[in-house]
Amino acid sequence: MKFGVIGNNPLTMSLLLELAGSDEHSLVVGAISDRLAQSVAAAQISMRLVSTPEDALLDSAVSVVIIAVDDIEESLRLCRAATQAEKHVVIISPLECSPAFSFELHLILDESRHCIVPLTGRFQLVDLPAIEKCLPMDRNGILQIAAEIPIENSNPESRTSTILQGLDILSASGFDYTQVTALESLAPDGTLLSLLITLNSQSTIETPAPPATLMIRPRALSLAPDSELRIQRSTATIQRMSVSEQAPALPRIHWLLGNREACSKWMESFSISLELAEAVKKSLRRRRTVDVHFDSGSERGVFKSQMTAMGCGVLTFMMFGMVAYLVIAQLTSLPNWVLHTARILWIAPLVIFLLAQALLPIARNRTGSK
Repeated sequence: MKFGVIGNNPLTMSLLLELAGSDEHSLVVGAISDRLAQSVAAAQISMRLVSTPEDALLDSAVSVVIIAVDDIEESLRLCRAATQAEKHVVIISPLECSPAFSFELHLILDESRHCIVPLTGRFQLVDLPAIEKCLPMDRNGILQIAAEIPIENSNPESRTSTILQGLDILSASGFDYTQVTALESLAPDGTLLSLLITLNSQSTIETPAPPATLMIRPRALSLAPDSELRIQRSTATIQRMSVSEQAPALPRIHWLLGNREACSKWMESFSISLELAEAVKKSLRRRRTVDVHFDSGSERGVFKSQMTAMGCGVLTFMMFGMVAYLVIAQLTSLPNWVLHTARILWIAPLVIFLLAQALLPIARNRTGSK
């Protein structure tokens, strides 16, 4: 496959370096700027540079476009333009994106014949097969899941990307978590000493998930020199899984780009990680455990929400409209045709609302594939 790259986010460098050393895939063209352009020049990665993103999108030699733009709206615009140009997309999520970002991506994916692959933290799991979104392992008898990820510095950008990366790695265990507790320890000058994130499921569910913890420390203070995922079992054994930024991403990307159904499921996993990351922000702000409210954001779900809101409005209109009609008819002597017209106008919103319910089968589930 031939790749093009657009953007300024240096988090895509590991993928570009992998492309530069690949015999099967190649990096053809780039519309890059700022820190990404500086990193590419320092690494001496060869590609043809163009001045505008559109030049990279419309290049006939390119079949896959890597979008690594910090601006959320611009990232979505370029993603939509790439799919309209009949290109597959690999997207590096902007740092401050919310779950709504993945919702928009999934809508673009549903509307296109091509695939969109978000580059997430679980790409760095060495033991995760290219065709799986969750670790293939025995989930019985697990007492705790823990991950420790060192960071080079504690600036907001690094913290945000590391949190999302770590949460996605924990989600690769295949368990569903609904509660998040985040505790941070800061030095007197505000420098991060440690950030502990604990994931739990509600005790009321039939099969609660084992607790999962994510520890983030500056590399100088980290107990483990490298990132790893540890799974402790009831047999007192600890299974260790390596997490590496050098883990090959191209085999997984190549497989996902040829499998729309798997790509859709991968996007759902990305949404879950964004929901957890949003809950971490709330927990740090409120300094307590918060519940995670997952919103699939499907067209069917949005349609039902809109119909519920409209239904409340129609019922309110019907009630006050009936009262107003009876009062006006009693106190005035209007012609019969006026009263008949008023009745039609009073009942029309209800009829339109009931007819609109027939549109529900048209609304698509996000899990559906074309």
